[in-house]
Amino acid sequence: MKEINLLRRGKDKTTDVLSFPLEFDSSPLGAVLQKRKDENHSSLPPIALGEIVMSIDTLKKQALEIGHEEKDEFYRLLVHGFLHLLGYDHERGEEEERIMKEKEDECLEILQDL
Repeated sequence: MKEINLLRRGKDKTTDVLSFPLEFDSSPLGAVLQKRKDENHSSLPPIALGEIVMSIDTLKKQALEIGHEEKDEFYRLLVHGFLHLLGYDHERGEEEERIMKEKEDECLEILQDL
């Protein structure tokens, strides 16, 4: 993860999850939704927003530290990475971090009910 983070983001540190959008603007989902709006959305293929890379070792360690199951930590990291692909970014300041955390909580609540 440290090597990927350095190579792709220029950050020489490890992390639990990384997201790499296919479109490199501040809101990758906006372009996709606009395209779907402009065209016959039923004929468009599924949306590929980008890549999510997780450190399984970190996932296991964090699950132990937090005190929940590895499955729960997997979903937490997946949701976090997915929100980054949608354009959310907690590194843009406290307000953005608060908004992203709210969205994470909403998504995790939905997943819990499944």
